[in-house]
Amino acid sequence: MNSMPRTMPAPGQTRHRAAVIAALALALATWLAPTACLARDWLIYTHSLDSQAVLIDGQLRGREHAGKRAFFLELVRELLADMAEPLPIQEVPLARGLAQLQQRDDVVLFNLGKTPERLPLAHWVGPIWEETDWLYENTLHPTGIQSLHDAKSLPVCVLNGSSHDERLTAMGFSQLKRNNAYSTCFGMLAAGRIALVASADSGLAQRLREAGVTADKVRPSAVQLGRDEGFIALSRSMPEQDIARWRAALQHVQQDGRFQALQNRYAH
Repeated sequence: MNSMPRTMPAPGQTRHRAAVIAALALALATWLAPTACLARDWLIYTHSLDSQAVLIDGQLRGREHAGKRAFFLELVRELLADMAEPLPIQEVPLARGLAQLQQRDDVVLFNLGKTPERLPLAHWVGPIWEETDWLYENTLHPTGIQSLHDAKSLPVCVLNGSSHDERLTAMGFSQLKRNNAYSTCFGMLAAGRIALVASADSGLAQRLREAGVTADKVRPSAVQLGRDEGFIALSRSMPEQDIARWRAALQHVQQDGRFQALQNRYAH
């Protein structure tokens, strides 16, 4: 018996079938591995490191017993390692970091104070630090201030873009001197170029050393700015699963003792 002749598909049908198969394969791959298709690296920013960090093999590393910012750096490196995300950390001016945090959906910025004004700008992981803020004055030239109102017309140095900057600006302070380093502020205070510096008590000794100022030249005034908590800030539009990963990683490091060990090794 003669077999029926085979009918070859038209060239157009072949191209259409190939396109359909390719589309199905792509859809299947996307469905099977959505994380791989959608994953994107974070931009990890910190600020105001001064001399508390060094570059080792192109990576920022905290210096042992250098201060709180060395601790923040090593803590975030530990969290990234736990999440299998060994991403580079970049130091940027605080004002730039804040701008990037608001403009992008993939930014991680640390350490940042959670002020009422900043609250809606980010997701907050922490706190990772607590400290008391003061207006510091020159020991030889005390200001005599007893309240924030007394200081409103005096030249006050603040870290540019910091929570102190935001708060004192909102209160109408007319002579704020903004700088990108606390050590510069304390150098100006010792030289008599300003009357006050807004700063936390933690890390004061390190900042004075960096400024070349002895501890007896500076003292807290009678005015306390309040207590401050530091956080890791994540872009407001960052995916919820990423936010959950950061919070879980921090909780794990706090519970297993590494948080305190890192603090003892780098901050104190």
